Amino acid sequence: MNREYIMLELTSWLVNFVEKPNPLLGDWAPCPYARQARINNLLQTVFADSNKLTDAVDQALPLLATKDVVIICFDHNQINADKVEILVGDLNRKLMPTDHVILEDHPDRIELLNGVSMNFGKCGLLLLQKLSKLTVASDQLKQKGYYDLWSAESLDYVVSWRHQ
Repeated sequence: MNREYIMLELTSWLVNFVEKPNPLLGDWAPCPYARQARINNLLQTVFADSNKLTDAVDQALPLLATKDVVIICFDHNQINADKVEILVGDLNRKLMPTDHVILEDHPDRIELLNGVSMNFGKCGLLLLQKLSKLTVASDQLKQKGYYDLWSAESLDYVVSWRHQ
């Protein structure tokens, strides 16, 4: 995996997709907080061996002392989407009681919201965050209508499970 290429593509994806209002999403950006986090240098990107994602998460946790999100990039060709989902589920059961959470993105598991593909697509991503910060942000977005066009399935997959 070419790290320089991934960094350029990731930045382009953030700026040109994740941060841009989308009419199919009710004129909301896929992540309304992404631009501010990027501009304020609150995102940290690291690379990990696909076979050592648990170690990468453990090493990335201290970065959340100064960052809002740690993006762990990995070669999705080395680990299938089902294995990533199982691994992330196991990690979240361990991490959520410590106020941390991981959201996953694997190119082979297409995530559609109102017909819009939310995937990065160039490699796998684990998005490590503080659970409490994500919950507050998510709750604020809910009050503003951000999730109004989301299907129940999408809401369960991305949001609801974190509140259990």
